[in-house]
Amino acid sequence: MRIQHLLIILFFLLIQFPQHLAAQGMSMADIPNLKVSQLNDEQITQAWKKLQASGISEQDAYKLLIQKGAPATEVEALKERVTLLGLNKPIAAKPAATDNKNIDYSRGTNDSVIVPKPVKPEPAPPAPPILNIYGTDFFNQTTIKFEPNFSLATPKGYVLGPGDEVIVLLTGLNESTVRTKVTPEGNLQIPYAGIVYVNGFTIEQATSLIRSKMVKVYPALNSGQTHLAVNLGNTRTIKITIVGEAKTPGSYTLSSLSTLFNALYTSGGPTPNGSLRYIELIRNNRVYKTVDFYAFLQKGLLDGNIRLEDQDVIHIPVYRKRAGISGEVKRPALYELKDNETLEDLISYAGGYTDVAYKGIAKIDQVAAKEREVKDVPANLFSNYVPRNGDMVKIGAITNRYTNRIVLEGAVYRPGIYELTAGLTLSQLLKTAEGLKPEAYMERGYIKRTLPNLEKDFISFKPGDISNGLNDVALLREDSVVILNRDVFVNNQKVTVNGFVKKPSIFTYRKGLKLADAIAMAGGFSNEAADHHIEISRIIKNESDSVANQLVNTFVVDIDDVTAHNQDIELQPMDYIYVPRLVNYRSLGNVSVKGEVVFPGDYAVQKRDETALDFLKRAGGITPYGSVENAQVFRRGTRVNLDLTAKNGNIKNNKDMILLPGDSIYIPRVISYVEVSGAVNNPQYISYHGRRFKYYINAAAGVTQNARLKGSYIKYADGLNKPVRHFLFFRNYPSVKPGSKIVVPEKTPDSRFKINFGDLGGVAAILTAIVSLVAIIHK
Repeated sequence: MRIQHLLIILFFLLIQFPQHLAAQGMSMADIPNLKVSQLNDEQITQAWKKLQASGISEQDAYKLLIQKGAPATEVEALKERVTLLGLNKPIAAKPAATDNKNIDYSRGTNDSVIVPKPVKPEPAPPAPPILNIYGTDFFNQTTIKFEPNFSLATPKGYVLGPGDEVIVLLTGLNESTVRTKVTPEGNLQIPYAGIVYVNGFTIEQATSLIRSKMVKVYPALNSGQTHLAVNLGNTRTIKITIVGEAKTPGSYTLSSLSTLFNALYTSGGPTPNGSLRYIELIRNNRVYKTVDFYAFLQKGLLDGNIRLEDQDVIHIPVYRKRAGISGEVKRPALYELKDNETLEDLISYAGGYTDVAYKGIAKIDQVAAKEREVKDVPANLFSNYVPRNGDMVKIGAITNRYTNRIVLEGAVYRPGIYELTAGLTLSQLLKTAEGLKPEAYMERGYIKRTLPNLEKDFISFKPGDISNGLNDVALLREDSVVILNRDVFVNNQKVTVNGFVKKPSIFTYRKGLKLADAIAMAGGFSNEAADHHIEISRIIKNESDSVANQLVNTFVVDIDDVTAHNQDIELQPMDYIYVPRLVNYRSLGNVSVKGEVVFPGDYAVQKRDETALDFLKRAGGITPYGSVENAQVFRRGTRVNLDLTAKNGNIKNNKDMILLPGDSIYIPRVISYVEVSGAVNNPQYISYHGRRFKYYINAAAGVTQNARLKGSYIKYADGLNKPVRHFLFFRNYPSVKPGSKIVVPEKTPDSRFKINFGDLGGVAAILTAIVSLVAIIHK
């Protein structure tokens, strides 16, 4: 890496060498004096080739150049020259050398083909909305559960089977409760009554069988003194099978209280090809009932919600006929229709028409044998037209226009939309709107009219004549009548009051407005207002066609002068009134005095030429422990170099001592120590003995191995800093004062420049190349 650094230095030496080597003796110290504008293109190109041969990248070269002290502006200029010359572009492969004998000197022809720009296709019309299948959303709800009700009373038609728990309850003369389950053989075992066979019997039938058995044990059942009740306890489970177009076909284990709808919901309902109108319940290998689910969806009827029994089969067939309906209906969707259902039934399934539907005709997109067809079905055939499978019905909307609308706007009491009746005239319309407002402009009104051929017509009239029954105008459909307001023709002119008033504002000009009125409307004068020097700027009304130089007249008014009647000066439109501030009625600000003074604090500036010594005197002077020699003055956070001692003669008249508002004075305490910090072995405070710089460094046990002594500096108690100076091999150390701080910095990686014996060969080769290059250039 160090060899690369040397190559970069060589790069810039080569740039400046031809012009400055003989006169100045170019060295590394000349890099900060680099002038790209003094180099020609050939010199930069030769240096760039040397750089490429060294293997250093372009960006690394620029970074190292800045590190060696080259000005940033010259580096940017070098980048631009390199870019303009094309030196930093990738080198393309050179074409193979051609023999001059094979060169064809005939005129070539242009065989290139100009490909036209592709033309953007016109956007396709929007696709019709995709319709959902009606009824499928009922089975897609994941937030609700469609389960049987286990807490209902015992259904009388419930059929008992193995696994059901039966509760036999005797009340009255005899009290007894028996809970027993139906055995796999279908029997109930009741104490004292024996075995009762109940399999396949309903609860009502089982109650009669149990009663006939228990009456022998409990004779009071016949006399009515004892009552018998048979209820259902825990229910058994049944197995049912769902086949066909179900989302999840298969065998299900459900409660014996489950119904057909419970099973359909558990299976996820039918697939997109499944039917909701012909769901078959198969029991004992025959179709027990065909259920139309639309009766439940449309009307909430539960006649198809049959209680399931063990080994029932639910078959969902493929739909037979399905038609879609969209447009102005309340539930656009795909509906499954039966063979005899008509278009009127389809519209009824869709919830009927919307409020803006056109009910006179239905557009039907129909699939024929080879192509699609469009049919227009009038409303009188809706009850007779039977849609086909795949038909798409579209119900349109009424047109967005009015058959009898008149619009009235402007300066009338009742503007708005009115009905166009037969023979309606403009005077009748204005009378219906309760007449014209007082601010109506009587000289001009107009009607915007659209003729049947869509031409735009403009009819003007005088509202005053119309109100008096003259020149009345007959109105037509969609006429828009406009009555103008006189405010439209009145210039909204302003008067501005600005400056030191309580509420600077812009007011509407009114005739008769005076200066005192405008000042009062602005809240009056503020405390610092110069009411004797009010300036009024007035625009000159110049009606000439030539360009004038002066456009505004300005005059000053003393409103306190009662004799001149200045308060009664009448203003004109566009006047600008400015109230200035009193010249000397204001605070100049504060100066902060801190440190070793008797009364530290913030002091108001009394005079514009008040000096730092004046503020110290107002603060009670300096305490015995304050050091005026080390006093510091700050302005906006930046130290101001002021000497507050009397060593400069007549310091009272020194203009440099004048302070500004916001300045601050700090008087430090007298310190008799010297602080040594940074890269020393033992940083500490050392008593001041009037010794020199090296004495205090040695008193801190000397510098560390990484110390950069030549970069040391002293911070004096008055805020000044002085570095160690260098001249050839000599160092000039600054003097040490009481309260000083000696700072010895550490070496940074960039400040360390080392070269070993292995690099000497490279340096020798570089120097040889420089000498050879100089010899070639000067030949």
